[in-house]
Amino acid sequence: LELGAGTGLASLVLGKVLEQIRRMDRQCTEPVSFDTCQVPLLVDTVFATDFHPSILANLRFNFAVNFPAAS
Repeated sequence: LELGAGTGLASLVLGKVLEQIRRMDRQCTEPVSFDTCQVPLLVDTVFATDFHPSILANLRFNFAVNFPAAS
C-alpha cells in the first residue's frame, strides 16, 4: 500500500519485482530449497493511492504503460 503515491514509482518497482518472482516461481517444479525455488508470496496485489485527480490520472497512465495486461 503506497499512500500519496505521486507517480507511483515505489509501487511500480514493487510490481515489477513481484512479476519477476512469479515468473521464477512458475519455472520451479519441486520446492526443494531456497536456492532452487522461491518462497510462496504473501503479497499478491500492490495498491497505490493519492488524492488529486490529475495525480490519479497520471498514476493510472503509468500503471497502464508498465502493466498493459492488468489495465
